[in-house]
Amino acid sequence: MGYFPFFVELEGKRGVIVGGGKVAARKVEKLLAFDPKLTVIAPDIEACVRIQGESLQKDAAVSLHFEERAFRAEDLRGADFVVAATDDEALNGRIADICKEKRIPVNVVDDRERCTFFFPALVKEGPLTVGISTDGKSPLAASWVRQEIAGMLPESFGEVINLLGQIRPLVLELVAGEEDRKKLFEELFSYCMECLERKKKVTAEELTNLVKSGSI
Repeated sequence: MGYFPFFVELEGKRGVIVGGGKVAARKVEKLLAFDPKLTVIAPDIEACVRIQGESLQKDAAVSLHFEERAFRAEDLRGADFVVAATDDEALNGRIADICKEKRIPVNVVDDRERCTFFFPALVKEGPLTVGISTDGKSPLAASWVRQEIAGMLPESFGEVINLLGQIRPLVLELVAGEEDRKKLFEELFSYCMECLERKKKVTAEELTNLVKSGSI
């Protein structure tokens, strides 16, 4: 039947990653771009996880904590989501069972039947996030689609989206009709894309003047 792709606000949410290897490191890298509060728990946290975490923590907004010890069931108390990324199948299963009992979303690496959510292959360009999932059946296929989509996006596309977001309140204020707003947003988007093609930089001030003057 498939999985519905909810886009969830993770900023400030508490995530627990059990496991300290390369797989855990990849999950950390994906998640920290969305500003959750992550705790990594494992008896042996490999250097790749620590180095990656230390690099990401240069950003003041990043919250990442390491606990080098064995997992305890109470570690899941108050968790908003959990990733079981150990090389111990029985432990991963135990974590999944606890999470399901407590209704905590859980991802179990390499065990799609125990997952209640999957990690999509991500394309992220500024505020644009595209998630690709194959229901955990073929990560390679999802990765291929991700590369294809990423290759289609023009350079600085994220900046265009940010500019359109900045101008949106003004359009909502000045244009009353829904169809007229839609038409103006389409024209603004087309204008920005034409500027990208010509390598011309667009500014919020320029878009503001176009809207106020009615010249677009």
